[in-house]
Amino acid sequence: MNTYHLTKVTKNYPLLLALFPLLLAFASQPAFAHSGATGSSRTSNVTLNNGSWRNILSIPVLLSNHTHYCTVVGSADARHVSGNTGNHQYTFGLSLDGAVPAAGVTRTVELNNNPGVDDPNVIEIGSTAFFTVPAGVHTFRWRARRSNGNGSAVVDDASMTINCFKKRLGFIILPPIPVPPVIENPAQ
Repeated sequence: MNTYHLTKVTKNYPLLLALFPLLLAFASQPAFAHSGATGSSRTSNVTLNNGSWRNILSIPVLLSNHTHYCTVVGSADARHVSGNTGNHQYTFGLSLDGAVPAAGVTRTVELNNNPGVDDPNVIEIGSTAFFTVPAGVHTFRWRARRSNGNGSAVVDDASMTINCFKKRLGFIILPPIPVPPVIENPAQ
C-alpha cells in the first residue's frame, strides 16, 4: 500500500493542493502502459468455513491503451483449525474481475486429523494463472473456499504477484540439444 505525506502546504501551492486528491487516486493503482509488475501480501488470517469463495488477496490494476498478457502467482499457508476432526478439503484459485477461478488454476488440499496420527497442520498452497486482459481497470483475486467436510481452515501468510506485458510470445522453438555419444566400456 502506498502512503503519501504532505509535510507543509502554504498558500504558494494552491494548484498542488487542489490536484493532490486526483494525483493520489492515480498513484494508488499500478498503471501498466506497456509492461509492469505489482504484488501484495498479508499476514492477517482468512477463515474458510463454508463453500463460498473468499478473497485472500485482491489487487486492482489499470491497464492502459491495449490488451495485456498477465501472469499471476498466488501462494499461502492453509492451517488446520484446532479441534477439527475428519477429512476436510479446501480449494484455492486465481481469478480476474470476480469470476470463479477456472478449474485449470485451482488447487485442492486435504487437511486431516486422524486419531493417533501426527497429521500435518499447515500446508503451503500455490497456483499460477495466465490471463489475456483488455485495457481498463481490473482486479486480480487469490481466492479460497471449503470444498468438502464441515471443518474450518485458516489461511495466513499469503502473497500474490502480477506481471503484465504488452506482447505475447509465440511458440518458442529451441534448437535441439546435442546428446553426447555413448562410449562403450571396452573392458566388458
